Formats: sequence, structure tokens, C-alpha cells
Amino acid sequence: MHTTISHSVIKKERKSQKLNLVKRINKLIEKEKSNSIGISIALIMFGTGIASITAALAVDNNSFFILMLATTAAMGANVTAISQRSFKTISWAFIINMSLNILLIGYQLVF
Repeated sequence: MHTTISHSVIKKERKSQKLNLVKRINKLIEKEKSNSIGISIALIMFGTGIASITAALAVDNNSFFILMLATTAAMGANVTAISQRSFKTISWAFIINMSLNILLIGYQLVF
């Protein structure tokens, strides 16, 4: 019986840790809302820069599927910022864009 309780507690802790990361990011986004214009511009620059590295590697490796993924993610994040969505939406689009492009860079360097 004791092990059953400890397993359920561990599962709840893992779930709360996953949600905790999202909550921390959302709190940081809310905190920096007053600087949203400057941060949005920086996010566009960094996101496009990382995506251009991914795209260059994709062209060099003749991997047009990766090229399409990288450019679509970057342009999607840029459109989100340019269309003046909420700062939270812009930030999450940037996080998705950066995560995808960094994974694609790693994939291309390994394989």
C-alpha cells in the first residue's frame, strides 16, 4: 500500500513540475509586458537569425523538408509579432520557433 501512495505522489509532482515551467514562463511574460515592443523586436531578430542558420544547413545538406519547417516556423513567429498579437502569444510563438530551429540545427549537425 505504501508504494502505491508514493507512486501517485511522484506522478503528481512530475505533473506539477511540468506545469510549473509553463507557469514560470507565463509569469515572466506578464512581468515584462511593459517592455513588449522592444522585446518583440529582439525576438524577431533572434528567431530569424537562428532560422537562417537552420536554413543554410538545410540548403547545404539538400534537405528541403527541414528548410520548409525552419522558414515556416520563423515566418509564423514574425507574422505573429507584426500582426500585433498579445505579448504572450508572440512570446510563445518565439519559444516554439526557437525550440524547433535549435532541434533542427542539432539534427543536421549529428546526421
